[in-house]
Amino acid sequence: MALAGAFVLWLWTTLAHADPIAVIVNTHNPHTSLSATAVASMYRGETLHWPGDDRIKLVNREISAEERKTFYLRVLNAKPDQVFYRQGTPIPVQSVIERSDEAVVRFVGAIEGAIGYVNLSRLKDINDSQVKVILIIENP
Repeated sequence: MALAGAFVLWLWTTLAHADPIAVIVNTHNPHTSLSATAVASMYRGETLHWPGDDRIKLVNREISAEERKTFYLRVLNAKPDQVFYRQGTPIPVQSVIERSDEAVVRFVGAIEGAIGYVNLSRLKDINDSQVKVILIIENP
């Protein structure tokens, strides 16, 4: 019971200080917005292709990154180390793992079918014209 209480306290402290997360895509992606449900479907392996049949290329942060913790909790309702599997298969959903917001922005900006998430305030600092925000995940 004490362990559960400690986890809740850690989670509350983490989220209370977390900046909003921006879900980003390449500027050539025709989508201007997506719902959190649609993004979750992609990261869970339920949706594999963009309309028009381009393969979705997922970008994740490393398990210990605050951005990943916030994204997984708020969008996927999961722990940051949760593994998702393609529907009806034992095949894990694959994603590129990047170690910084800058690296996520570079990858998404270079790959048209990519989708990733970054700290919104860092994205404003990076100011890359090759990506656009399609969803902002606010803190409660």
